[in-house]
Amino acid sequence: MAGFVNLTPNIPTILGVNTAVNFKAGVPGTAGAANDCIVDTVIILKNAGPATLTFNSGFRDHTNTQDTTHYVLTGSTAQDTVYSLGLLNSAGPLQMTASAANAVIVLTRGSGL
Repeated sequence: MAGFVNLTPNIPTILGVNTAVNFKAGVPGTAGAANDCIVDTVIILKNAGPATLTFNSGFRDHTNTQDTTHYVLTGSTAQDTVYSLGLLNSAGPLQMTASAANAVIVLTRGSGL
């Protein structure tokens, strides 16, 4: 089909821990490889904290090398915060950590690459 890229469905994951979670082809639990996962959406639920989500690995910095712990998304104390991203983990395996358990939902999918 002309213009077809990928019909892989999003996999919603509630990060139920505040420790590192690995993703492989969009599925949490196992370390993957570069270019195997797309992070489409991050929802940080309102939290007294507020909660944050840190991408520990998977993305490049301005020097074209894999960055660690510098991509941080922050939530709110008043309302849910939604980030529409569509990011490919082009620098390495995708790993992320929520600052509070059960406060972050990520929608990921395999890249098909």
